[in-house]
Amino acid sequence: MWWVLVVCVVGGAAAGVVPPWWDSAVYYRVVVDSFKDADGDGLGDLNGALKQISYVRALGADAVILSSLTAKSTDCSKPGTMDFSTIDTRYGNWDHLVSLVEKTKKLELKLVVTLPLQTVSTGSEWFVSSADSVNGYEDRIVWKDGVAEEIPAPEEGIQSWTWHDTRKAYWATSSNEAILNLCSESLTAALSVSQCAWLKRGVSGVLLRLDFPRDQRCAEQLLRRLVADAMSCVRSAGLETPVVLVESSLKPEQSARYYGDGGVGANSVLSNALTSPSRSTPEMVLGFYASLLNTPQDFYPTWLTSSTNESRTASRYGSDMVDAVNLLALNLPGSAVIQQGDELAAADTILEWATATSCWPNQGYPAAAPFPWDDSPTAGFTKGEPWLPLAPNYRYANAKAEFANDFSHVGVLRVAAALRKSPAFGPHVEIKRLNGAVAVLRWGSAGSLLLISNLAKEPTEVQPSRIPGIPAEMTVATSSTGSSFSVASHIVMERALKLAPGETVLLAGGPRHCGGPGPVDKIANKLSEGWQKINKTPAAQTKGNELSTILNAHSAAEGGPSLYSGLLSPLFETREFSLTLRGTCECRQIPFDVYLYPDILVKQTSNKLQQYIPETHEDGEDAET
Repeated sequence: MWWVLVVCVVGGAAAGVVPPWWDSAVYYRVVVDSFKDADGDGLGDLNGALKQISYVRALGADAVILSSLTAKSTDCSKPGTMDFSTIDTRYGNWDHLVSLVEKTKKLELKLVVTLPLQTVSTGSEWFVSSADSVNGYEDRIVWKDGVAEEIPAPEEGIQSWTWHDTRKAYWATSSNEAILNLCSESLTAALSVSQCAWLKRGVSGVLLRLDFPRDQRCAEQLLRRLVADAMSCVRSAGLETPVVLVESSLKPEQSARYYGDGGVGANSVLSNALTSPSRSTPEMVLGFYASLLNTPQDFYPTWLTSSTNESRTASRYGSDMVDAVNLLALNLPGSAVIQQGDELAAADTILEWATATSCWPNQGYPAAAPFPWDDSPTAGFTKGEPWLPLAPNYRYANAKAEFANDFSHVGVLRVAAALRKSPAFGPHVEIKRLNGAVAVLRWGSAGSLLLISNLAKEPTEVQPSRIPGIPAEMTVATSSTGSSFSVASHIVMERALKLAPGETVLLAGGPRHCGGPGPVDKIANKLSEGWQKINKTPAAQTKGNELSTILNAHSAAEGGPSLYSGLLSPLFETREFSLTLRGTCECRQIPFDVYLYPDILVKQTSNKLQQYIPETHEDGEDAET
């Protein structure tokens, strides 16, 4: 028995209208501190990024997301942002950023900058002026009245309260930084000016962090204002429309409000579905559903391979899951963000090895290990001492070694990135659980792609033919490192496939069958029966049987588990289950060799990208590119 949930979305833009580039972009997130050091001080900088940014293009990415460059405190006792409108001099200056923007344009890459808008340094002008109750600054920080002897209890999003003798009040703290009051009109105006300063330098957009659990409505209002002001800023400067991304730690049903309710909002919200601490097929796939069902029509999530400040994939799940996570991110509907190092299966560093005592712009964390360009003593990252220890596996998990091997983690990712631009990458998506594996089918175009990934910790066996309408035979476009499925081999879909833990295979084939009573019609006919069975569960009985209530997936009362989790979790634990995102069924033919031999397409694309691969000398110094 299998259960199916069908969600109809508008697939793609109207006829003749080109969808915006961010609807299906592949982003690569560069942690500037750890990407490339050009001046030998041990810290990555903009000149280093300028030298090696062609690496991102060689991966097949469409855009770069730079980590925060805003001016940080040089006093480690007062960490945090000093000025949102200025680049930290340890990274470079505006001229360096403009040079990087120009370089990315030549490489046909978009450049997005990160603006973390939640906290500020206690040494900043904003905090000092707010503490002194200077007009226009008094409410930019979260303050709480009280007396010095009675410390208020922590609140959601506020780690502690600290007494200020001048203000005679408590200020809210998070990691020793002052929490900004996102409800302040004065703060909103100031942040808008800061955002415009970055956009006028030619960047293609911003990634904002602005969760404000104390009053989340203020964060949503701030976002709408920033989006509107961003459009005004670029219009006045004659620049392209920027993308506005939001990174949030909220639940999907809460973070979805950043899209706006029929008004101005984010272009996409980053999804944490692939970054769960636990490795569980039901949990991970429920995360896909949560992100997709809560995303408004005509919008798509952006899938993260790893969250900022959290462990990389190899350390979080194990190296056997690296290709699985990367391929899922690249085949789910929407865009993908490849976290720096995840394409290499780079591990987290061990901070206990750190010996440097300098005050860096950001506090070190394990996933910020310097990028391994090669296997030299400093991994080609710097001529000095790296600001953080190298990852323990950098001797073999490095860019030089992996680009030399077509079957490495990098090789797998490049194939998948190339296939996103192939005729087989259809606009419609079906997500289905097959035992311990998950299958993602891209269809509705000239061909189809089928990704099957075993997310479980034990071997599993799957029957691809359980997915209605797929071609009788498909070709292996790529497979995870060490997989038993050889590239370019042909797989009969009636055959049961055995997958080791983490093993993943990406298959390419002809169009999905849609002549006569095709799979879409069969799925639709099963809706009534399916929902009747779903509604017999206790969770459904207590919440009622309305289909609209189920699809809306709102949170249960009093902060309980969301309704879709209550309904779908039992089904995922025991049965096959699938989600179909569909539109009009199209049957168009394409040249035989494109989908039967996808390696031809991949090689054509890879050869074009080969020119962008940065070269390194034996001493780790960059060659001219």
